[in-house]
Amino acid sequence: MLRTLTFFLISCVSALCAQNQASIQAYNQGIGLYNNKNLSGAIASFDKSIKADSNFSKPYFNRAICHLKMNNYALAIEDFTKAEHLDTNQKNDKVFYGRAQAKFFSGNKEGALSDYILAGNRNPNNADAFYFAGGLLYAKEKYPEAIEQFNRAIKARSDFAEAYNDRGSCKRQLKDYPGAIADYREATRLQPNLVEAYNNLAGTLAISAKLQDALTEYNYAINIAPSKSATYVKRGRVKFDMDDLNGAMEDFNKALELNPTDLYALNNRGCLKNKLHDYIGALADFDKAISIDPEYGYAYMNRGIVKENMRDLKGACRDWNVATQHGVSVASLFIDAECN
Repeated sequence: MLRTLTFFLISCVSALCAQNQASIQAYNQGIGLYNNKNLSGAIASFDKSIKADSNFSKPYFNRAICHLKMNNYALAIEDFTKAEHLDTNQKNDKVFYGRAQAKFFSGNKEGALSDYILAGNRNPNNADAFYFAGGLLYAKEKYPEAIEQFNRAIKARSDFAEAYNDRGSCKRQLKDYPGAIADYREATRLQPNLVEAYNNLAGTLAISAKLQDALTEYNYAINIAPSKSATYVKRGRVKFDMDDLNGAMEDFNKALELNPTDLYALNNRGCLKNKLHDYIGALADFDKAISIDPEYGYAYMNRGIVKENMRDLKGACRDWNVATQHGVSVASLFIDAECN
């Protein structure tokens, strides 16, 4: 969900009554080095600025940006926190936004969420802060709270296509399919090349039993990104449900041509081959999926169905038991019906 994060840098300053000239001079030199992509040199200059005046907040902030770009997240967090304590401007959201990025990349997603919310509260125009907060809440399955953050992102930036897309995904999780469809359509209107929005729209239309409309949206997605294997798998599944078995096979084959290790393509093609009574071919697809990911439970469940069709009930029961061990609870229905 999360897009590319944005870095902020505070620019050069002229003489300030609260800072001495040596500190300002070293600070401005650091800005110049940063702009020339010399991050190590910039850090050294910001060090000098801080040594000359330890109460000057701006070199801490900009040194934190350098550390962040160099993946030194602990040092970045330390400097952002120092800048926060020294900067009494409560409307400055950039410190909290930058620290949120450092926390996110260091794996502290709870801390990142708190700082993104702080940044947004200090600046209601910081659409990215709301957007990333929404993404983290989505990952925590807190969909109503995520929608609130995406609403604020859209209020701050009315053409924020990704925020519409991700708000749509929250609504889909809450089974508000009309609301999700409306958001996905707005995302595609605002950003016609946003392939994720077309895929999400198509998937929601398929859930809503609007298969022809779903097919149309998958066609758009493939026109935009013809090398994305997952879209062919999804379109193939819709064709399968529309009983266009030849079209479905073409899509699954294309997906595997693009990505031979696509588990979903192998699984779906195996199901299609089973429907066409090509049991040997189906077994080959499920065997390959299992060889790629031995914990892929659906491949075991579906391979068990093929073995049952081939009158290998013992082999089928073994596969269904393994499927349940890997979280496919529906396999227990086959066990109860055929194995006990």
